[in-house]
Amino acid sequence: MQIREQGRKIQCIRTVYDKAIGRGRQVVVATVPRWSTSLMPSEDGLVNLTEAEREQLAEFLAKRRAESEESNSRYTVMSADTWMATLAKAVREGQTLRPEQADAIWQSMGEVAKALRKAGHAKPKAVRKPKPEPATPEPDTSALGSKAIRPKRVRKPSTAKAPADTKAE
Repeated sequence: MQIREQGRKIQCIRTVYDKAIGRGRQVVVATVPRWSTSLMPSEDGLVNLTEAEREQLAEFLAKRRAESEESNSRYTVMSADTWMATLAKAVREGQTLRPEQADAIWQSMGEVAKALRKAGHAKPKAVRKPKPEPATPEPDTSALGSKAIRPKRVRKPSTAKAPADTKAE
């Protein structure tokens, strides 16, 4: 049996030998919705399938489901940092949460941290902000106009010279 995606349906196609034309002819024996992930017993067309064809269709759907879950996982991991940043921004901006939502978020963050540690991703060191330097008071130049103020010169104290030995001869 061949399985083909056609539009919004998955077609199950059986090749049947036709004596009138002297070759095989393809016949659609069952269709299921394209987004199906498993066989539903209520599907009308599945009655025409043999047991082997049902197993083949079930394997096809299971493979598609596994690929879909893998793709979903990859997308979730790739976009997790963006979602966390968006969540933080919304909470910062005052978005209200019910207490059970907040509890679930805290619990989920703990699970994510545990999974990251288990996978070997160490928690990065926190970046410390440098201490703000004390502001040095600048002289107020607005009152004097455009003239710059020069600091006063401070004289160094002169050292007393030792009296010279002067002898009157």
